[in-house]
Amino acid sequence: MLSFSYKKHKLFQKYFKIKEKPWKWDNIYIKKTKKYIKYIKWIPWIKMIWIWNSISMNSWTKESDIDLLIVTDNNRLWIVRILITFIFQLLWVRKTAKKHAWRFCLSFFATIDWLNFKSWKIKDDIYLYFWIIYFKPILDYDDTYKKFIKINQTWADFSKYKEIIKENKKYITYKN
Repeated sequence: MLSFSYKKHKLFQKYFKIKEKPWKWDNIYIKKTKKYIKYIKWIPWIKMIWIWNSISMNSWTKESDIDLLIVTDNNRLWIVRILITFIFQLLWVRKTAKKHAWRFCLSFFATIDWLNFKSWKIKDDIYLYFWIIYFKPILDYDDTYKKFIKINQTWADFSKYKEIIKENKKYITYKN
């Protein structure tokens, strides 16, 4: 079972410049995310949307984009991806090669049957481990976030960091 000590966590935080609490700009990016998710939350096959990477880890920089991970129903990933990409393109908030900061990166999608990230991990994968802990769910339909944590606890022990996970649940804005 994959697990990392508090000492390893501190080293991870130091290496990625992770702050204990979100900084002003982290919060501004999160607020922007909530604003734009309202334009796509109506898409019927979306199950969960969360922020990941620098913004979720409270390590914003002026070059930061907003990385979204979007979970869909099975057999609906491509239609959801096309719709979201189209809508965010129309709204001029999608990341491009020339415009990166302050925009949405739509490069990570999964289906409900692919919530178990075990097959993605490498041996002693500290990054994936803490990546999961720091996810900030914004949209959570059908308790998908709870299912996600539960299924990934089959290969990783997150019990030491349940306070971070509990804190991140507070970011859920859209729920059915």
